Amino acid sequence: GISSSAVAAYQRALGTVSNNIANVSTEGYSRQTATLQQSAPAKQANMYLGTGVLFSSVKRSFDTFAESNLRNSNTDLSTQAPLMEYTQRVMDIMGDKSVGLSSALDTFFEAAGSLSVDPASGILRTGFLRATEGVGSRFAELSGQLNLVATETKQALESAAGQLNTLTEQLALVNQQLTKAPSLDGQPPELLDRRDLILRQLSEFSRIKTSFTSNGIVSVSLGATMKQSLVVDGLKSRPIGFAPDSVSNLDMVIDPFGNSEPLAGASGGTMGGMNTFI
Repeated sequence: GISSSAVAAYQRALGTVSNNIANVSTEGYSRQTATLQQSAPAKQANMYLGTGVLFSSVKRSFDTFAESNLRNSNTDLSTQAPLMEYTQRVMDIMGDKSVGLSSALDTFFEAAGSLSVDPASGILRTGFLRATEGVGSRFAELSGQLNLVATETKQALESAAGQLNTLTEQLALVNQQLTKAPSLDGQPPELLDRRDLILRQLSEFSRIKTSFTSNGIVSVSLGATMKQSLVVDGLKSRPIGFAPDSVSNLDMVIDPFGNSEPLAGASGGTMGGMNTFI
């Protein structure tokens, strides 16, 4: 009996190891560990004898502290990406000889200097006026290029908001699945992996704050505290977007087509980086 229980228990433990190897490249997968426990001893005469081993459960090798720090670092990294991208584009525009101001201003001041030496020269006056028109047209061209960058940034911000809303909807569905078990130990590891992967993806768009219940259901806030800017409240998700009557089209709110409220305290991530740039 002891031999039989040992073979059965370690067969399942070997299956857990095989599952870890098979999912070594699966995004969001957490390594699983088989937990064994002794079976109840049997009383023989005046003593108790062991009866073997039992396969108890499968647990995730998961560190809450490390995962939280990973999300924060992920947010900080994602903040810098759009700032660097759009700032580099502005620098390229300003430094371009055909669009930037440097060459046009050099020509303007050169023409002004030449005219100051001989103000009565019609040729120099014409050259100065031409240089002045060149500076004006260069300002107009530069304004158009910068407006184009600003428009692209706003569109990217809208796209990021849509992706974030998709993730919060998925997280609410995961929370609904988590209600089937009363405790965290009874939750399927795959479901918890999915929850943590979505949280990690959310952290790419904005800095998030999380609150977990005893059975693993998570609420997510984009604000400075858990009471502000709640986008996932247990089993419900709340979309973010732009206020319909926004003048600048940059005033982000929660539930823009319902009982909307300002998206207060949101920062970091891709969305925070684009907002900072704008």
